[in-house]
Amino acid sequence: MQPADIARSLSAQWPCRDVQARQLASLLHPQLPNPSTVVVHGVSATCKSTIVRGVLAALEAPHAVVRSTECITGRHLLTKILWNTLEAFGQKNEWEKFGKGRCEHVSTLVVLLEECLAARPAEKQGNFVLVLDEIDRQREAPPTLLSALARLGEIIPSLCVVLVLSPTPRPLFLQNASVPHISFPPYTRKEMINILMASPAPTIEGLPEEIISRVYPHFVSTIYDALVGPTAGSVPNFRSICERLWPQFVAPVVQGEVPPGNTEWDFARLLVKNRALFRHQGESALVHRIVPEDSSAASNTFRKPLSTGVARSGLPSLPYFSTLILTSAYVASHTPQRLDTIFFSKFSSSSLSARNKRAHHRRRLKVLSQAQAEEMRQAAKDDPSTPNKKGKRTKTRITKSTLSSAFATSSATTSAMGGGSGITGPSTILTARPFPLERLLAIYHAIDPNPPENPIRTGAVADQIYAELATLRRLRLVVPASGHHGGLGTTASGNTSADAGEKWCVNVSGDWIGELAKGIGVEVGEWLAGGLD
Repeated sequence: MQPADIARSLSAQWPCRDVQARQLASLLHPQLPNPSTVVVHGVSATCKSTIVRGVLAALEAPHAVVRSTECITGRHLLTKILWNTLEAFGQKNEWEKFGKGRCEHVSTLVVLLEECLAARPAEKQGNFVLVLDEIDRQREAPPTLLSALARLGEIIPSLCVVLVLSPTPRPLFLQNASVPHISFPPYTRKEMINILMASPAPTIEGLPEEIISRVYPHFVSTIYDALVGPTAGSVPNFRSICERLWPQFVAPVVQGEVPPGNTEWDFARLLVKNRALFRHQGESALVHRIVPEDSSAASNTFRKPLSTGVARSGLPSLPYFSTLILTSAYVASHTPQRLDTIFFSKFSSSSLSARNKRAHHRRRLKVLSQAQAEEMRQAAKDDPSTPNKKGKRTKTRITKSTLSSAFATSSATTSAMGGGSGITGPSTILTARPFPLERLLAIYHAIDPNPPENPIRTGAVADQIYAELATLRRLRLVVPASGHHGGLGTTASGNTSADAGEKWCVNVSGDWIGELAKGIGVEVGEWLAGGLD
C-alpha cells in the first residue's frame, strides 16, 4: 500500500492529519529504507500516538509501543522495552534466554535487542519499529537518556526508534542533525468543527431531523467560541461538552414548549432560551474530575446517615490488583524494616512470630517506662519536700494490665475483629516511613491472599506492579519520599532528594486502607506491629 493510500484510509477515521500520516508512511514503510530515529512532536490531544499506531497497523510492520508514563523508573522503562519486544515477536515465554527478563542499562538493552531480532521468526523478518510514547515525561530520566535511545537504531541496523514528544524539541537535542521531525500542530477552529461535524449528533427521542440539521452546526460553532476556544480545549473535551449540553439545549423542542411569537424554534430563539446554560453547565463541564459526578438522587442518598451505623469512606474503591499494591505500600510504610523477618518471613512459625512481637512490645514498653521513671526521679529531685535517696535504683515492673493498656494505646492498628474499621488512626510510635520498591515487592508476595499454586512457573509480576504503582502515583495515593511534604505520617528521615528515586511513601489515611483491604480478604491489622496482640 502506498503512503498516499494509507493517508486516505486514515483520514476517514482521523481527519485533518493527511500530511502527517503520509510522512510517517513514507518513513516507516517496510519496503523502503527506514531512518534510525524519527521524532514526532506536538502538544497534547493532537492525535500523535493514534496516527503512529494507525500507520504501523496499516503497513503491517512489526512494531512495539511503550508508554513511558507507565514506567516509574528508568530501569523499568528499559525492562518494559525488552518485554514488549519479546511480546511483538511471540517470544514472551522464552524470557529466560534474554537476560532473564531484566535490563538495567542502555548498553545491556542493545545486546538483548540484538539477540531478540536475531532469534525472531522468519515471517517477522525485516525492519522493526520501536515506538516510545511520551518519552519526554519519563520519570527520573538522566539527561542523556533520549540521546542514548536514539542511538539504538544506529547500532542495530534493522531497528527504527520513534520518539513521541509533547513539547517542541530544542535544536539538536539528540546531538544529531539528521533526525527527521514530524510536527503535529494544534487543531484550528475550522478543523475542530469539521472533526465534530463528521460524526452524527447525539440521538434524542422526539427531536425532528430538520431541527438537527438546521441547529446543530450553529450549536457546535457556538460551543467552540464560548467554551473550547478560550480555554484551548482538545477534541475529546469539545465532543464531551457538546454531548452533555445538546440534550439540554434542545429540551424546549422535545418537551413541546411554544416558542415566543408563535413561530417555529430556530437557533436564535433556543440560544436566548438557554442563555444561562453556557454560564453554569458549560463552565462546570470544563472542570476535570477524577471521580465522576453522581446523580442528584444518589448524592441525596449518600448524604443521609446510614442506619446500620457502619461508616463508609467517601473515596472510591479500586480494583483488586491496585488495592493489594496500595495495601502493601501502607504496610511497608507503617512496619519498621527491622521487623520484616518476623512479620513476613515464610520460615518463621506463627507462634514464634507472636512471641517475637510480644517481646518487641515488651522491650519498647520497658524503654518507655524507664524514661517515665527517669522523669519522675528528676521531678522528685527538684521537689524539696521529697527526700533524695542517692544510689537507690528504681525497678521497672511490667504486669499484664500494663501490657494490655500499652498495646491498646500505642498500637498502630486495632486487632482484626469483625465489624470494626481496621485502622483507628496514626500510631503514636510507629509513623509512616519511606520504603524502597524491592521491599514493596517482597511484602506484596507475603500478604497476597491468592498466591499462585506454582510460583516457579509463574511469570514475573514486577512489570505489572510497576505500571499499577505509576497509576497510584498519578492519583497521589503513593508519592515519592522527596515529594511527601506534610502528608500523613511524614518523617524527616529519608525525605531528601537523594531518596526520591528509590523510596516511596503512602499518602492516604488508614481507615480507607483498612476498608479497601477487607474487600479483598486482607486484614491490615494482622501485618502491623501490635495488630495481633
